[in-house]
Amino acid sequence: MHGKRILVTGGSAGLGAAVVKHLAARGAICAINFASDENRAKELVASLEGASKHVLVRGSMFEKQDAQEVVAKAIQQLGGLDGVVSNAGWTRFGQFDDLNSVSDEDWQLCYKRNVLSHLWVMQAARAELAQNHGSFVITASVAGLLPSGSSMAYAVSKAGAIHLTKSLAKACKPEITVNCVSPGVLKTDWSKSFSEAQLADTISANALGRLAELDDCAETILMLLQTKSVTGQNIEISAGYRL
Repeated sequence: MHGKRILVTGGSAGLGAAVVKHLAARGAICAINFASDENRAKELVASLEGASKHVLVRGSMFEKQDAQEVVAKAIQQLGGLDGVVSNAGWTRFGQFDDLNSVSDEDWQLCYKRNVLSHLWVMQAARAELAQNHGSFVITASVAGLLPSGSSMAYAVSKAGAIHLTKSLAKACKPEITVNCVSPGVLKTDWSKSFSEAQLADTISANALGRLAELDDCAETILMLLQTKSVTGQNIEISAGYRL
């Protein structure tokens, strides 16, 4: 990955930050997107190998114009783009068996923020990635494979992200590889929103009897950024959820 220029959206915390750390350790140059917490983003950059090479790009990925501006700034500041990790996402918690627990508005937000946002990033990055025979990796979720997760709206939108991956791979061939990962519950700030009982239920449902490892997920994303032989694929990283 030495010298490769990679944009990571939602890159200042959680899985995004783990990916950034692994990329920097391999010699990549990162554009780290964040929405609001500038201090956290700056602390991340300061901790990275080759800290002075990396750049921060503030902006929401949940509006088309904002997403396009983030990509444009990343290309400008890095001098080009070899890969994108489209990692930003959103949810609204709701009971699965209560069909009214998530409002229509929040269903639409889930679709917009977990499906359309990735499309907008690819629309903005496609020409640059095609020129450099680059890679595009989407973060989906095991909830997109099995009805589960924080709400039905979230699960359905993540299923959409997986099918979007396959569709983009077809549309953007042969220059760009497009793949996605579907993590289970990971040990991040986001998982702190789950109760101890919910985490225990997840662990008991995992074949390996533990949560999936954040570093394993990050390493899988790095593999997908580097591969020249895999496209249109989704990789589940869930410690064997419901096997």
